[in-house]
Amino acid sequence: MRRGLLELVLIIVVVIGIHAERILHNGFVEGRISPVIPNSSVIAVRGNDSLKINSRDGHFGMDLQPGDWKLIFASRKINSIPMEKNIQVVEGQHVNMGEIRLVQ
Repeated sequence: MRRGLLELVLIIVVVIGIHAERILHNGFVEGRISPVIPNSSVIAVRGNDSLKINSRDGHFGMDLQPGDWKLIFASRKINSIPMEKNIQVVEGQHVNMGEIRLVQ
């Protein structure tokens, strides 16, 4: 029974280590959407990989893997024209995109 418990603990430690390694290699992108409209969307796209978040207060932030990403900003409430920005995410880099203004 002790051996089984030890093996379980070792498996858990390995899984945590793998996820921690992955997180350390990501970059972080943040900014603010203007005008502030609840549930504005930010979609990050790279090849077949994508991530979508909704902003409640205009601020957004997301961890992304290194590489070239297209960020798409939109809001259904004001029928805005989706805005696209291309960024390059570097391992461990923190990118502040500043204010992203949506056009009606």
